Amino acid sequence: MVASGSISLIIFSCTEEPQNNETETQTETPVVKPDLSDAIQKRVEKKPEEAVLLLRTLNKNFPDSPAILIQLSRALADSGQYPLAAFRVEQAISAGSDKGLLLECAEIYQLAGDLDSAQERFKEYLIAFPENLNAWQKYARTLISNGNETEALNAFEKANTLANPEDCLIVADLYTKKEIYVKAEYWFRESMQRESKPSVLPLLGLLRIKFLMGDEGAAEALILAIEKSFPNELNNDSRQEEYSSLIIRRRLAEFGKREVVVQNLSISELAQELLSEPKKIIPPVISSGPKLSPTLSDPVYIEETDSEVVEISDKPIGTQTSLAEAFSIDNSQLIKPSSLELGWSSFLSGNYSDALLHARDSIKLNSKDSEAWRLTSQAHFQLGEIREAEMTILEAIRHNPIDLKTRMDYLNIARETLSPTRYLRELEKTHERFPNSGEILWQLARRYHTIERMPVTAGILYRKLLTIVPKGSALYYQAEMELIKIQNL
Repeated sequence: MVASGSISLIIFSCTEEPQNNETETQTETPVVKPDLSDAIQKRVEKKPEEAVLLLRTLNKNFPDSPAILIQLSRALADSGQYPLAAFRVEQAISAGSDKGLLLECAEIYQLAGDLDSAQERFKEYLIAFPENLNAWQKYARTLISNGNETEALNAFEKANTLANPEDCLIVADLYTKKEIYVKAEYWFRESMQRESKPSVLPLLGLLRIKFLMGDEGAAEALILAIEKSFPNELNNDSRQEEYSSLIIRRRLAEFGKREVVVQNLSISELAQELLSEPKKIIPPVISSGPKLSPTLSDPVYIEETDSEVVEISDKPIGTQTSLAEAFSIDNSQLIKPSSLELGWSSFLSGNYSDALLHARDSIKLNSKDSEAWRLTSQAHFQLGEIREAEMTILEAIRHNPIDLKTRMDYLNIARETLSPTRYLRELEKTHERFPNSGEILWQLARRYHTIERMPVTAGILYRKLLTIVPKGSALYYQAEMELIKIQNL
């Protein structure tokens, strides 16, 4: 019995020991990490398609690896497959990647033409990294492409120091459109200062501002200076006829002295006449007694009249104004901004309470100022005072019922205050009033598509939208995409 017991103990020891070793071996097995070196090398060698194949294989083996998903997204972007690249980078973000990847995601959406998604990702990134001025600049350009002008102005202001001349012109044109002329003039001048080579566009913008502000003296000086430096460019301006009327009105006596017939002359031709040397006028010799007609042999007596002596300057008109003098700023040129301009400037800077105060000052001066009521409404809306915003935007519409911007602001507020049925009715009424507005038609189509669940009606509206907006625009692209979704249902 002792012998058999010993044998059993030996057998038990032999059977248990390997199991313990196997368990220890399993516990100590290191985690295998994916090797991305070959895929990265393919990208470096400009072979993105081969990199995609390698990375897709790795993704099957490691489906939740953010590193693989990021590299796969970049390889897809390298090969021009931007929608797939956006999908993969979204997967990487969901898998727990750093928030810094949001910027790359936004840029890929831009390349894919999905501006709405790009805008949202830029916004999320800038909440986390507000100090990134390059991102603010890209965000601003995306907002412009997507038609969000007010937000774009705010974003451009954040990245003021990085704005190139083209950015400055965009901002200046937007401020001009919003009739905030002081800010528009500032950005036109910034565009001039940041140009490596002078161009005519900022100068034409400044001319437009001076003309709209009623500063005819400065506008005249700009017309002459522009024609001198950029001949015939004024003829391409949409306001050329208005500029012609201004020059003729202010220089009619001068044209008369120069014996210039102003009818049918372009603005450039009028300016060139003023810039050119005046014709030499030889004063007649006046003698007493009867005058003989040079064409008749018989003497003809002509009655003498008093002669008016006109002093003619040796210097041609316009040559005394240099380009630098035309655009130099002195105290006499500075115009104090109006309450409305100060209000919009405060609004775009995010100071909504100040904007409200300036808007009220403007209303005190003119209670029928629709733009002041509109600014009041927008400030209330940003402050979360929805009812006040609704009442004041209705007042703005009452004073200017044909302004599309005011109607758009009303719809944004009505979306928060009206029932879905009432809001749809207001949207349809607005479309009837502004049938050629692509933005209104887009909102109506989206409402029928996503809220009312009426894809047939939405499809009709999307097709109509394709006939209204320019081909290649953001709305055109989005309407095409929505039509494809409806057809695939």
